[in-house]
Amino acid sequence: MPDYAQDFYEIPEVVEENSELRERILQLVEQEPIPGKVTEGGDRMETLRNLLSEFFRGEILLEELEQQISTDIPRHESEHRQNNRVFPEGWEERLARTQISRFYNQAVLLTLREQGEERCFVPHSDNEDRDSPCTIHLAGEDADIDTLLDRLNRSYREGEWHDEVKIPDHPHCTHTVVPNQT
Repeated sequence: MPDYAQDFYEIPEVVEENSELRERILQLVEQEPIPGKVTEGGDRMETLRNLLSEFFRGEILLEELEQQISTDIPRHESEHRQNNRVFPEGWEERLARTQISRFYNQAVLLTLREQGEERCFVPHSDNEDRDSPCTIHLAGEDADIDTLLDRLNRSYREGEWHDEVKIPDHPHCTHTVVPNQT
């Protein structure tokens, strides 16, 4: 088992085996902002944090996480329930996958930076969208850790959506970051 996931679908197994990385992810899930209208109001944000923590601790699978999001953070209880841009078809899957990828990759980037690394590598994924910006501009290449971390944080921490390519770049992004290959 590699120390780092080579693609989105390896994240659960890697997190199960890499306890230091798992603890860092759980800390990020607990502390980091998660901007978005889906989680506004009541205890929706705390519920999402709890569900993500269960996933990263290996207590539920991706499909169960998606179902729990639908059940525990239901659209019909949101003040934005009428907005199909906030709740597009498959919103539960999009939310789960995006936040899993965000927290996993954020933890890896922070870990690599703390180890003194300046560059990382974005492997191609067997499941990547060949036409996505992340595949075209990042996959199969090394990248600057601080740049990727800044882009990820601006979007997923601060809610500043921009066109700069990041990991994850879209809800079905299967790319991950790993230590530089050179």
